[in-house]
Amino acid sequence: MTPAPSTPPADRILRAILSTVVAMTCFAILNGMSKTLSTSGYPVIEVIWSRYFFAFIFMMVMFLPGNGRQLFTIRRLDTQIVRGMLLFFSSYLFFHGVVYLPLATASSISLTSPIIVTALSSRLLGEKVGMHRWIAVGIGFIGALIVVRPGHADFDWHVLLIVGSTISSSFYQLFSRRYGQTERPDASATVATIVGTIAATPFLPFEWVTPASTWHLALFVGMGIMAGTGHYFLTIAYSQAPAAVVSPFNYTQLIGATIMGYLVFHDFPDMWTWIGAAVIISSGLYIGYRERLRYRGKA
Repeated sequence: MTPAPSTPPADRILRAILSTVVAMTCFAILNGMSKTLSTSGYPVIEVIWSRYFFAFIFMMVMFLPGNGRQLFTIRRLDTQIVRGMLLFFSSYLFFHGVVYLPLATASSISLTSPIIVTALSSRLLGEKVGMHRWIAVGIGFIGALIVVRPGHADFDWHVLLIVGSTISSSFYQLFSRRYGQTERPDASATVATIVGTIAATPFLPFEWVTPASTWHLALFVGMGIMAGTGHYFLTIAYSQAPAAVVSPFNYTQLIGATIMGYLVFHDFPDMWTWIGAAVIISSGLYIGYRERLRYRGKA
């Protein structure tokens, strides 16, 4: 019988948790910045381009001095391009949808990503998904339906953009899980920003709007910094502790999104969004719990 992997030291666990919380805070701020710019008259494609371009500049400053050419050393370029495009489509759809939806509502729907990954990992990754986790997957999707409310009078079709974004993000995570062990994390993150920048650039000449103020320019640059910082800390988190330990803390993004939405846009989730989010989070936490048991060799 193969012995269960040892549990990381407490200081590494704490470092991973704090890094995850920092990353989720950065992503919540990033989404708030993108919505501010998109609702201020700037084309979404310009917002997306800025998010990737300035994230690339940030990563060059952070990673290039210590890594040199190794930062661009990729074993499977085709896979990295597919990953980059999946992340780009996820950003494209999310940034479009969040223009019309409260940040907390969009974030609640995006929280189903770990549930989708669990549902697909059996077929695409060959991972065993037991009955307990399948039940949790089903409950999680019920939570998503509560948030989306298809057929209800309050249904907003823009939630479908967030659903599409979440599906694309889930496939991005599946690719990362399958091929991530063969690539350097900093190289993978850098290539993803390059792919996103290249994908958005051809559309810029047709929709470019010059920033009208220094504040708007700062927001454009700030998106890249938040994206780069968030992914950097998330990389640290997953290098310090198992995914089963780190993943549950991804749900802190909903707290940041709620605060940001309320302070900046005066949006506050309605009762059904909170109920649906609670169901989604409960399901995701249980999946994380089962993953942790499996990591320890008890499930």
